[in-house]
Amino acid sequence: MSGLWRAPDGVRIFYEDQPGPAEALPVVCLPGLTRGARDFTALAAHLAGARRVIRPEMRGRGRSGRADPASYALPVEVGDILGLLASLGVARAVFVGTSRGGLQTMALAAANPALVAGAALNDIGPEIGAEGMARIVRGLSAAPDSYPDWAAAAEALRATYGAEFTDLTDAQWDGFARQLFTERDGRPARDFDPALVAATAAAVAAGAAAVKAAAEAGQPAPSLWPLFDALKPVPALAIRGANSALLTAETLAAMAARKPDLAVLTLPNRGHAPFLDEPQALAAIDALLARAA
Repeated sequence: MSGLWRAPDGVRIFYEDQPGPAEALPVVCLPGLTRGARDFTALAAHLAGARRVIRPEMRGRGRSGRADPASYALPVEVGDILGLLASLGVARAVFVGTSRGGLQTMALAAANPALVAGAALNDIGPEIGAEGMARIVRGLSAAPDSYPDWAAAAEALRATYGAEFTDLTDAQWDGFARQLFTERDGRPARDFDPALVAATAAAVAAGAAAVKAAAEAGQPAPSLWPLFDALKPVPALAIRGANSALLTAETLAAMAARKPDLAVLTLPNRGHAPFLDEPQALAAIDALLARAA
């Protein structure tokens, strides 16, 4: 089933809610920056009948309402997730977060430790590769609003991501396009508020300015490591695309050193971010769920 939850500021938050046995912890899937519930279709199908799976779409993305661009910010999104889950009666769950969804997962663990029983971070960590982030902003800024047809959309993705996702078939590129885009007026169109691009670029610039100001003042730079540390008490999994520039191998190693029980999976022929339909990824998530309580 699907539904809409209204945030305190009136923005409608769309979600998919796949039923599962009450005795099993539900799984909450949080998508990347501009992405939506479709990114977790394969995972939801894999868990069908075994787990309740909740897949929200963040404000300004997918089928959720557009909002003041100033609210396209991590603290607001975390508040939306907390409110939605409370309305659905979810007091504890395992979270699967891709990219920005992984940042949200860490922030949720810091804000409400009792809520997070386990976490899978998909190609994201407490240090974000500068080139990877710059590549995302450049790609979003340059991409057109729509494409003439699905073949053109798939070919555009191949041209952009082919060096990172090196073994995809034509059918997989088409599937990738159908995850990212929605059909509008007969054309594949991007499925998020265009204002999100400027908001993201501004946030990246503000972060860089904060790091520079701290360095000039001889102070420690702002850090996301305390958010990652909030996951120390619970089972966690970190998945990395071997070709990713956003989560580097060095950051992944630092995460494992800081949390020795962290399960780690690096997927070959994948960049930012793995699709979570890969057999190795599904097996790793199954193992995480078996550990979480």
